[in-house]
Amino acid sequence: MGLFKRFFHNDETVAERREDADEKLFFEQDEQNQKKIGHNVLDHCEQIIETAKELEDEKKEYKIVTDYLTDIEVIGELPDAEQELIKEAAEQVAKLNQARDTYLNTSKKISDVQFLMIEQLEEEVPDLIRKLQTNETYQTTVKRDMSYLDGEKLQWTLRRSQLREELERLRIGAVGVFTVFCLGMILLVVLQLGFDIQVSLAWMIWVFLCTLCGFLIFVRYQSDVSEIKRCETNANHAISLLNKVKIKYVNVTNAVDYACEKYHVKNAKEFEYQWEQYQEAVREKEKYMRTNDDLEYYSKKLVRLLRAHRLYDPKVWIDQPQALYNAKEMSEIKHNLLVQRQKLRDQIAYNMKIIQNERALVERLMKLHPEYEKEIREIIESVDRLMSENK
Repeated sequence: MGLFKRFFHNDETVAERREDADEKLFFEQDEQNQKKIGHNVLDHCEQIIETAKELEDEKKEYKIVTDYLTDIEVIGELPDAEQELIKEAAEQVAKLNQARDTYLNTSKKISDVQFLMIEQLEEEVPDLIRKLQTNETYQTTVKRDMSYLDGEKLQWTLRRSQLREELERLRIGAVGVFTVFCLGMILLVVLQLGFDIQVSLAWMIWVFLCTLCGFLIFVRYQSDVSEIKRCETNANHAISLLNKVKIKYVNVTNAVDYACEKYHVKNAKEFEYQWEQYQEAVREKEKYMRTNDDLEYYSKKLVRLLRAHRLYDPKVWIDQPQALYNAKEMSEIKHNLLVQRQKLRDQIAYNMKIIQNERALVERLMKLHPEYEKEIREIIESVDRLMSENK
């Protein structure tokens, strides 16, 4: 495949990746009673800053992809005479590359595509490996946090359901006690008036027993109501944290998947192994390149011809000269870039939506708590200034 296969292509859509990324709070939760408004606003602002950083990186990558697509259009619109010069130089580079690869294949342990990709990013690869390792570790940590919070949410939700069922049983029990009390009272009245039986003691015992049962039911009922409120508060707290963690998981998972697709590896360990193999192959390559003056000459000629047309990255075509004289290769490169740009566009749209949603939540807090509007606006202005400084 072509040079730009270092850019990702993932069949899983961004929408599928982010499905169920948000949880809803219980409707019983009264937001007017929430405390620590400033702390909540800071949480939302922190999310805005983190998402803005992700957005900025995606926009930079989007611009790079667009610049490569622009280069392809410029090359395609060149006059026939200039295209012919470029094709001749590219064919010479391709032939010399093939001769070089024939030599290098005796010692290389990685594919040509992987070798070319690492060669383009040689100075950045160690940092890229460390970044991928860090993201994979963070992804594992966030996933573990998600599992814990999801379990906690489920635990409090189930407990809340059990208590609601118990409240229903207590209501039925209260009705039963009242019914039995009335029947007993009727029976005692009948015995006293109809049969002239003294039931004063029975009256006191019966009233005492029914009152005791009613009191116990009432105490239990109040305890369950309080417990339900506590369950809802804890469940809502777990859901709020889970929503934040899910957004972080989506972003770090996208970063890991994007890096793996871009660099044609399954994980950081494989990337590190291929880097070691590349370094070994480079040492062999240098032995050959020292005597390969023709390849150097035609490579410089090709770059010089391309640079005359102010391309974004003329040197990149040295590693994929076939695309300059093979329309199929060029079409494949363009397709991969278009797919990647659409992926980045989806990621940008998603993160912009996150920022909008977080800002909407802050605005909602200001409406619910107008007494804190001044403090909240100061926090938002500080966040805006910080985001502007980081651009």
